Amino acid sequence: MSTFKFLFPSGTSMSRNLKDKYDNVNPRRAHTIMSAEDAASGRKSYWGELEITGSIRNVSPSLWQLTHLTSLYLNDNCLSRIPPDIAMLVNLRSLDLSKNKLRSLPAELGELINLRELLLSHNHLRVLPYELGKLFQLHVLGLQGNPLNKEILSLYGETNGTHKLLTYMLDSLTGKSFVETFFSR
Repeated sequence: MSTFKFLFPSGTSMSRNLKDKYDNVNPRRAHTIMSAEDAASGRKSYWGELEITGSIRNVSPSLWQLTHLTSLYLNDNCLSRIPPDIAMLVNLRSLDLSKNKLRSLPAELGELINLRELLLSHNHLRVLPYELGKLFQLHVLGLQGNPLNKEILSLYGETNGTHKLLTYMLDSLTGKSFVETFFSR
C-alpha cells in the first residue's frame, strides 16, 4: 500500500484509520500544509517537501512538474529507474532515493545544482554518472550498500571522500585528470 505523508492541520476531519496512519510521521519531515485559517480564507497551499513510500514501482510523470519542491523522499520503494525529467526539480536540496532497486541513475541528476543531500544507499548501483561532479553544494552523499566499482568505493571511503569523489567525477566529465586537479590546489 502506498502512502503520501503529510501532517494535517488540527481540526481537519479524517477517518480514524487514516488519522492513525499519520500519527507516526517522522518529525523531521512533518509539515503543516496549510493552517486552518488559511484554508478557511481560500488560500492555496504551498509545500516544499514530499515523501512517497510503500513499494512504489513507478511515479507519475506529473511528479516532475512539482518544481517548488525542496525535498523529495522516494526511499523504501521498488523504483528501478528515475527518468531524466527529474532535472525539472531545480529547487531540490534533499533527495532520498535509498532502499530502491535502482541499477543506474540519469546523467540529468547533475543538473540539480542546489542539492545538498543525495541519499542513494541500498540500491543496485555499480557506477555513478560523471555529471554528479557538477553538484558543488552537495554535503551529504549516501552510497552505502551498493555494489559500486572499486574506484568509486576507494575514493568515497577516504577522508573527505564525498568531495574527492565529486572532484574525480567532474574531472572525468571535463577530461581533466584527478591527479592534475588534486595536486594543483
